[in-house]
Amino acid sequence: MNKIRLVTISLLLSLFSSFTLEAASPDLSQAKKLCTNATEAQKQAAKAAGYDVDSLCASLREQTDTDKTLLDVQTPAILPRDIKALEELGLEKNKHQETTEKIAKVDEPLEKFGYDLFAGEPTTYTPVGNIPVPSNYIAGPGDMVRVQLYGKENSSYELQVGRDGAIQFPNLGPIYVSGLSYDELKAKLNEQIQEQIIGVQANISMGELRSIQVFISGEAYRPGAYTVSSLSTILNALYVSGGVKEIGSLRNIQLKRNGRLVSTLDLYDLLLRGDTRGDRRLQAGDVIFIPSVKKTASIAGEVVRPAIYELKGEKTLAELLSLAGGLLPNAAPEASRVQRVDANGSMTVVDVNLKTSTGKKARLQNGDLLQVFPVLERQENVVNLEGHIYREGAYAWRSGLRVSDIIKTTDMLKPNANLDFALLIRETKPLKSLQPLKIDLRAISENKASATNLQLEARDRIIVLSNAIEKKAIQEHKEQIERKEIEKLQESNKASAFNLTSTTNQSSRKKSGNESEKNEALINEELGLELRNALVIELVSNLKSQASFKSPAKVISVTGAVKFPGEYPLTDNMTAVDLIFAAGGLQESAFAVEAEVTRYDLNDPLEAKVTHATVDLQQEFLGNVSFQLKPHDQLKIKVTPEYRDFSNVEVSGEVKFPGEYRIQRGETLSQLIKRVGGINAFGSARAAVFSRRELREHEEKELRKLKERLRQDVAAAELENKNIGKSADVDSAKSLLDVLDTTEATGRLVVDLQGIIEGSVSDVMLKDGDKLYIPAHRQEITVVGEVQVPTSHLYNDNLDYDDYILRSGGEKETANSDAIYIVKADGSVVLPNRSGWLTHGEHEVQAGDTIVVPLDTSRVDGLELWTKVSQIVYQLALGAAAVNSF
Repeated sequence: MNKIRLVTISLLLSLFSSFTLEAASPDLSQAKKLCTNATEAQKQAAKAAGYDVDSLCASLREQTDTDKTLLDVQTPAILPRDIKALEELGLEKNKHQETTEKIAKVDEPLEKFGYDLFAGEPTTYTPVGNIPVPSNYIAGPGDMVRVQLYGKENSSYELQVGRDGAIQFPNLGPIYVSGLSYDELKAKLNEQIQEQIIGVQANISMGELRSIQVFISGEAYRPGAYTVSSLSTILNALYVSGGVKEIGSLRNIQLKRNGRLVSTLDLYDLLLRGDTRGDRRLQAGDVIFIPSVKKTASIAGEVVRPAIYELKGEKTLAELLSLAGGLLPNAAPEASRVQRVDANGSMTVVDVNLKTSTGKKARLQNGDLLQVFPVLERQENVVNLEGHIYREGAYAWRSGLRVSDIIKTTDMLKPNANLDFALLIRETKPLKSLQPLKIDLRAISENKASATNLQLEARDRIIVLSNAIEKKAIQEHKEQIERKEIEKLQESNKASAFNLTSTTNQSSRKKSGNESEKNEALINEELGLELRNALVIELVSNLKSQASFKSPAKVISVTGAVKFPGEYPLTDNMTAVDLIFAAGGLQESAFAVEAEVTRYDLNDPLEAKVTHATVDLQQEFLGNVSFQLKPHDQLKIKVTPEYRDFSNVEVSGEVKFPGEYRIQRGETLSQLIKRVGGINAFGSARAAVFSRRELREHEEKELRKLKERLRQDVAAAELENKNIGKSADVDSAKSLLDVLDTTEATGRLVVDLQGIIEGSVSDVMLKDGDKLYIPAHRQEITVVGEVQVPTSHLYNDNLDYDDYILRSGGEKETANSDAIYIVKADGSVVLPNRSGWLTHGEHEVQAGDTIVVPLDTSRVDGLELWTKVSQIVYQLALGAAAVNSF
């Protein structure tokens, strides 16, 4: 029936399409291809002829699915396991691996050994098609015998062994060969041919071999009857049937023939030793019986193959260990353990030493779990060297070893290493509590007999600190932090890799655009401290964790004008100077006369008190120690009074000595003018441009707010007009938005420089980053905005602002005549027609002034903000033009 459907589908679709059949009898793959590629037009044409292609293809698929449960010797692809089941098993295994990543190896779940032999997805199954026929092969009905005659007569024959056991040889008659071995068959045919055909030699071989039917029962994956090649073995048949269930025995697979046990196959021989001698060849009617597994034992931990093993004669732990491939190099056999069920039915544990013969010969019971633990990661008889040094790592310890034997020369230290304060961390017995000790590498390098050249003990740690962190190291540390954050988000599936990259880039741009240089410096300072004190932070945390009521944490802190403020371990007899050295030393701004120590006073059991003490740093640095630090003390290093970072201002333009000047606190603009030599004959004090960093940052913030408001108004206008069926005329507003996006804040402060110089107006107090530009005298009047031809005109004191507007072609229809304003050369604004939101002053026009004719925004619906935006854009544009001309 399946063959009929196949031919029908192929013929139908070939008739109604351009498909060409390659064979008269199309195979299954051709039919599937035709079903898959059939167009709707082809299906309709077939339906018109009385055939439903969809139904035929569906029935073919159903038949194909059914055929998968049966085995045909000609089937090109056989799967020993259900693919979907294998995929789900793999997914579950991966999930399990993810959840057990941090579990100790000895506690990891175990799998049964050997059952994955039959797992996989083979694309073909040809176990015996291309191998030579063995000499002991027994011929039987269905086998093909090839005979080639040469000599007096040349001819070839393919003769099939019939059901009666004979082959019908031309001119010789029937020859009975069934039951003969391959060698016996060749000998008998050669003898017959030589006796009956004179002068002819024969070459005899086997052709296509017969198929036989065998039965697989017991705990097979798919028990049943299977048709296989007559050359198949037990393993071939097991492979075809999908293998053995996990409750089936791998070590007692039985081959039965005519009700008698013929052979037993132990798959462990194949898996562990590659021995296939027990794999017998099958005969028709053979039964492969797989009994259930009887005894098992497990082994976990530091062995080559941790797994659950089936037992067959293994009686000792040594034999179980041999099944697992032996111990790994890092195994601790003396610390092994057996978990088993005792005689009372309760779980119990037995400690065994697999190093001894007694431990190895210990009896093995059904269900035992042997755990082989690893050696302790704790290193003994070593001294660890860490921190700001070239050769970090473990060094061999010996009795009498000192610090100078490990750090033999300062060449081992990296640049900017802290020579005045290094840490020696020692474990005290019996609890292995940490004890911090001070090392003075400078004193040791000058004199090896120094008291700080301590004698080392096993497991001591020497930590060398640094006095400076390079910018490159800070940048690498910052990038490493960002990578870790991205990895965390990826692991938690909160964002895709693309979104993460985009977000990170946007965050970086936002920081670079919004944070000042001072904020960036603070961030770098924090990262530098974190990078430099990474080992110290870990040590401080450990010291805090081992603290108790009677033994407070040996931790102190330092703040203020030191290079690396923070918490540090408290060493024996530690002084304020020691703590300053531990923090990298004093900063330039430090007040080196005295410091302040804040201390908790716990003498009163009812109340903790805080006390303050003054430390004479000058005497301390001279070695006259008068103050010993205690746990939880905080040392405050003050900043020298009136110490400030240097402030600079920039003067350019028409002055005698332009350039950058360092200013003192409280210095004024008039004093600066005197320092630069005054304004030269070409400079215009009235048109001076004074800008300030703080104002520029404030303007940027306000511009962002203004752009956001304008965008909201534009969106609201578009939505409102769309709802009432009108087209929104917001092109002008969008143009303003484009202008705002490209507009830069200037930070200009309007000053009357001439009045300041003369003393008639208040002076301006200078700040860091201020800029002063003195332009040359100007002779023109500029007209911009909604005029016919925006341009500049030579100044004429007989003309007013209306005359200049007329000389620019007059106002456009879109101009707002009532809102015309004049931007004076000093940056101030006057409104000649009325007072307004800007500055109201004199109406006369002077050289260097700019007349602005704004847009009449009332002509467009709903955007009240436009007037203000257009005026600000004009004003900022004029200010930017002046500032950018520095």
